[in-house]
Amino acid sequence: MLKQLFVKNFALVEDLKMDFSANFNVLTGETGAGKSIVIDALSLLLGGRARQEFIRTGTKKAVLEAVFVLPEKHPLWKYLAEIGIEEEAPLLVLNRELSLSGPNLCRINGRVFTLKQYQKVGLAIVDLHGQHEHQSLLCAERHLELLDKFGNETFQELKEKVREKYEQYWLLKTELEELQAREQEYLQKRSFLEFQLREIKQANPQLDELEELAQEVKLLSNAEKINEHLQMAYQQLFSGENSAAAYDLLSKAFDNLRDLRSYDLLLKNLAAQLEPIIYLIEEIAAEIRNFLEGVAFSPERLTIAEERLFLLKDLCKKYGPTMNDVLNFAVRIEKELTETDQSIEKIKKLKPLVDQAQNEYLQLAQTLTNERKKIAKKLEAVITEELIELAMPDVRFAVSFSPGKLSRQGLDQVEFLISPNPGEPLLPVAKIASGGELSRIMLALKTIMASKDDIITLVFDEIDAGIGGQAVQKVADRLARISQNQQVICVTHSPLLAAIADQHFLLKKEVKEGRTRTVILKLDAKARKEELARMFGGKDTSQELKKYVNLILKK
Repeated sequence: MLKQLFVKNFALVEDLKMDFSANFNVLTGETGAGKSIVIDALSLLLGGRARQEFIRTGTKKAVLEAVFVLPEKHPLWKYLAEIGIEEEAPLLVLNRELSLSGPNLCRINGRVFTLKQYQKVGLAIVDLHGQHEHQSLLCAERHLELLDKFGNETFQELKEKVREKYEQYWLLKTELEELQAREQEYLQKRSFLEFQLREIKQANPQLDELEELAQEVKLLSNAEKINEHLQMAYQQLFSGENSAAAYDLLSKAFDNLRDLRSYDLLLKNLAAQLEPIIYLIEEIAAEIRNFLEGVAFSPERLTIAEERLFLLKDLCKKYGPTMNDVLNFAVRIEKELTETDQSIEKIKKLKPLVDQAQNEYLQLAQTLTNERKKIAKKLEAVITEELIELAMPDVRFAVSFSPGKLSRQGLDQVEFLISPNPGEPLLPVAKIASGGELSRIMLALKTIMASKDDIITLVFDEIDAGIGGQAVQKVADRLARISQNQQVICVTHSPLLAAIADQHFLLKKEVKEGRTRTVILKLDAKARKEELARMFGGKDTSQELKKYVNLILKK
């Protein structure tokens, strides 16, 4: 329910606060007193279009705020949780700020949201009916939702099965489409991937081969120089032909020192130090000899090694930069090609599953359509009957079905049609119904579905316009019945509607310090009697007025 409404610097309203009853509230006042301002404020708070002319002259911004009490299990909490608003005890505060210079802000529980998010919240909890944009009957997309609420428990279970079957179909279809999109992409580059893999596989590179080949090419390219220098080093160290080798000279020096070891400790130590050097030279000479035996200049081997080195470097340029990267790239290609094959296989398996899920969905959805049409026939009859009693004697009301796209709600697009006058064709409600007619259509709908609706507050702007007598009595009866389940706020000129309300507000204009402003008063029993007298024409002794006063006293 709408618990409180705050309005500041909005049109003729300087500062206004209203505390509403949970049941039936009426707003009355003389023509031009500002009743429409309250409706405009509510419409804006529910996501209506903001205009700078709403800002009170002489001020820079207007602020509007509505505090709602939202039931714990209301479906709106799920959406609020999705946008980051947790349930708060269980208050929901909508706030709009209009500014001459800055942005117009929409806040939910103190946080700024986009207008689209804000409107979704407003539409979920309040229906405003009258000469205003914010009413669900003007949104053909919501007619299906309104129709479905008339279905019984079995129908709702069928609708849930359709939703579940659509979810299954949609998940399978989405997976299939994603695989098919990837398959097309893979097929377009498959030949290239296969070429890359074949190129690497044919080369059969080894992890450390590049470094080893580079070293081999370096040695083979310089084999003559290496051979020449090693031969000379070997001769100088171990087997000199024209002169004594280092090994021979050191051996003789060692022999001389060894003969002197017994004469002095120093001489003994010198001999001991020289001896391992001789062995080291011998080992080095042996290594040089072995290396010389392995170094043989071969132009053929050099050519092979250079070609192999070029091939491996080329692979590193393409798929590297290192040989490890090249090998890992080959592994990735193999994996990608394997996944492609698996995807193609999975596509083959998924296609019949998608077809089966679609067929099962279509069968259930068609059953849902058939049930909807039965509900629509019943709805047409009861709505027509209600509208006839609400002073629309020649009305025709119908529910139009047209094919829609596959969705969680089934296959149907639904729109309410009406012909208010004899001889006129059935046309969309949103296009031809007047504000008063829209209000009465919604009143008929809400009367029938009062206990099933998630909307917590209904606002009717002059629903009694153009009707009188028994029709007003029937409107009053229906509003009273609806207010037992939902909060009703009604702007009216009817003393009967005003008399049966649980709470009565009077709007009037006053001039203060040269400025006109709209003020609002919550009336007690005495003040209500006076206001009813004014509404009835000022004759507070009339029998009709006494009837209205008695209605108040019964409250």
